[in-house]
Amino acid sequence: MDPSCAVAVTNQFDDELFIRVDNSSREHPSDNTCRPEEPPLTTRGTEFKPFEVPFRAPEVRPLPNTPLALFETFIPLSLVEKWVQWTNQKPFSRYSTPSRYSRRLNWTPTTSGEVYLWLAALIYIGIHRERRIQDHWKTYSLCTQRPSHAIGRFMTYDRFQLLFQNIRLCDPEKTLSSEFDRIDEWSNHIQQSSLSLYQPGSLIAIDECMIRYTGRSKETTKVPNKPIPVGYKVWVVAQRGYFLSWIWHLPKKAMGPVAGLMRRKRPGEIYLNPTQSVVPALTSLLPEQLYHVFLDNLFSSPSLFLALRQRGIGATGTARTNCGIDKLLTQHKAADAKGQLNWPWGTLKSIPTPDNLVNQLAWKDNALVLMLSTVHTGRQLEQRIRRRPASLTKPQQKAIKREFGDDPIKQLPVPTATAEYNDNMGGVDVGDQLRSYLGFDHAIRRGGWRAIAFGFLLDTALINTYLLQLRGSPNWAVFDSQVSWRQQLINELIEKHATGGSSRQRYRSGNDALPISEHNLVRRGTSSRCVACQGFRLGQLRSASQQYRRQRAPLERVSDDSLNRRQRVRQSRFGCDVCNVALCRVGDCWYKYHRAN
Repeated sequence: MDPSCAVAVTNQFDDELFIRVDNSSREHPSDNTCRPEEPPLTTRGTEFKPFEVPFRAPEVRPLPNTPLALFETFIPLSLVEKWVQWTNQKPFSRYSTPSRYSRRLNWTPTTSGEVYLWLAALIYIGIHRERRIQDHWKTYSLCTQRPSHAIGRFMTYDRFQLLFQNIRLCDPEKTLSSEFDRIDEWSNHIQQSSLSLYQPGSLIAIDECMIRYTGRSKETTKVPNKPIPVGYKVWVVAQRGYFLSWIWHLPKKAMGPVAGLMRRKRPGEIYLNPTQSVVPALTSLLPEQLYHVFLDNLFSSPSLFLALRQRGIGATGTARTNCGIDKLLTQHKAADAKGQLNWPWGTLKSIPTPDNLVNQLAWKDNALVLMLSTVHTGRQLEQRIRRRPASLTKPQQKAIKREFGDDPIKQLPVPTATAEYNDNMGGVDVGDQLRSYLGFDHAIRRGGWRAIAFGFLLDTALINTYLLQLRGSPNWAVFDSQVSWRQQLINELIEKHATGGSSRQRYRSGNDALPISEHNLVRRGTSSRCVACQGFRLGQLRSASQQYRRQRAPLERVSDDSLNRRQRVRQSRFGCDVCNVALCRVGDCWYKYHRAN
C-alpha cells in the first residue's frame, strides 16, 4: 500500500489525532500492541525549547468519616442494590435441570447486606490465604489440627460459591460485545470516585498492567516478560501506585482500543500507532491541568511527544533506535553495544528535532541510554547514590567499571531527566505490586469478567482507599499496612451487615453476641453430647457433620487397648439457654466453653 494513501482512523478521545498501523510493528501476530517503527531523523534543530510544567504536588481531598464510608464510596449501596436486582431477576445463565446435589437447588434471593458480607469474605480470603477456597470453611477439633477462619460464621461455603458463580454486575438483558461490558458501570464509578477524592499532581506515569486469567476469552493476551504472562491487559495512568484512570485493551481490534471513524491519511498531520494513541486518550480522562507524563520505550517517539506537547502535556521517556530518533544517536547505540563507543561514564549528548520542540538525549551509564523529552534540556544534574553493578563483563560496561573502580557505592551526578524518570515511571508498577500482595489468589477459569471484577476492580478500590487514608488526613488513626486496613474494612462490613449469623446458626457454636452474664445453665430436657467435652468454645465454628463424624480407624492395633477404643463423650440434659448447646452440669465444662477463644 502506498503510505501516502494509507487508511487511518480518528482517536475517539481526540478528533484531531489519527491512528494508522503502517508506522509500527506488532509485538505478537495475534495482538494489536505495537511498537513505533519509523526511519531515523537526518535533520536537526538549532536549540531545544523546553516545555514548562510547574511542579504540582498531589492533594487528597476531605475523606468520609469512617473507613467503611470511604470503602462504600467506591462500592456504594445504590450500585450493590442494582447487582442484587439483576442477580435475583436471573440468577442462572443456563436453565438446564440441576443435578440431584446441585447448589442451585438451595438458591434463595440475595440481599445487599449479604453481598457486602460476601465482599468481606473475598477480602478475607485475600489476607488469609489457603490452597483451596473450601479450606477457609474447614473446622478443627481435638483430632484435627488446622486453622479456623471466622468468615464461616457468617456465610456457608455453598452460599459463597453460589454468589461467586451467579452474581450479576450488569443487566442480564443487556447486549454484550465483550467481557468488559459486564463491569463497565462499576469500573467507571471507581474511576470517578478516584478522581473526586484525589487531585493528581503534575508527575504521572502510563504503563500496561495484566489481570490473571487462564480461561478462554477473545480479549486475553500474552506478555511473556510480565509476572502475569497470560490474561487481560489494561492501559493505566497512575501516580505513586494510585490508579487514576484506565482503558481496557482489545487485542483483536485492528486499530486499537481507542479507534474511532475511518478516514484517509493527509500530509502534515500527526499519526500515531494504536498503542501510542492510548496515551493522549488516558491524559484526556484527567482533570484539565498541566502534566508531565513518563513513558517507556513501548510508546516513545518524536511524533507522540510532539502531539502531547501540542495538547499541553510534557513527556519524558526511554526510546528505541527504530522510533524515529536522530540517526547519529542510533549509530552511537550500535557502537556502544559492540563496546566501540569510548565515551566516559556520564557523557550526555542532546540533539533537538528539526522543529526544536522535542529533545533527543543519549547518556552513557551501564549502557548507552536513549531518551526523548519535551521538558528537560539535559543540562540539569542531580546527585544520586549509585551501586556498582554486580556483573561487569559486557563490552559496553567498561566506562562504568572505570568510574566505580573498587567502590561498591558512589554518589554520582546524573541528568535530572533520568532521575525523574526513575522516580516516577514506576507509578503503575507500584500499584501492581500492592495488588499482588493480598488479592484473591485462586485461579478463575470461567467467566473472564469475574477475574476483571474481583482480581482488578475490587483490588483497585481497596488499594486506592488505603492510599487515600495513608496520604490524606482522615478522622481515624492512619493504617500503615494493607493488612490492617483490609482487616478493619472486614470488621466494619461484618458489624454493619451481619444479622446475628442467622444464616449459619446451625453451624455456629453458641451465641457470642450477648454478654456472658446473660447466659444461664438450664435443664434442656433432651440428652446431648457436651460440646465442651468435644473441645469446642463459645464462638468457634463447627460443622453440623463434625459432631457425628466417625473416627478414622488406626493403621494397626497397638498394645495399649485403650488407644484403640473410640473416645466416649459424656452426654448431659443441661446446657446454656442462650447458646442452645449441651454442657455437663458437674465439672468445669461451663467455664471451659464460655472462656474466650
